[in-house]
Amino acid sequence: MFDNTPLELDEIIDQCRALAYAAVNANDAQAREILLFILQERIDHLHCTRQAESEEAEVRHA
Repeated sequence: MFDNTPLELDEIIDQCRALAYAAVNANDAQAREILLFILQERIDHLHCTRQAESEEAEVRHA
């Protein structure tokens, strides 16, 4: 089942850790490349989510 709920920062960080671990331990170069590509996307998502949360916090404190 697909859950469309936005992920919390901790959940995105856990995904990044799991992808990094899998990429480091992958024996197949093609699998490693795919995992690293997905990791790059997750890191970008983490950065955007963190930026959005920071901007929301600034608006609330202003």
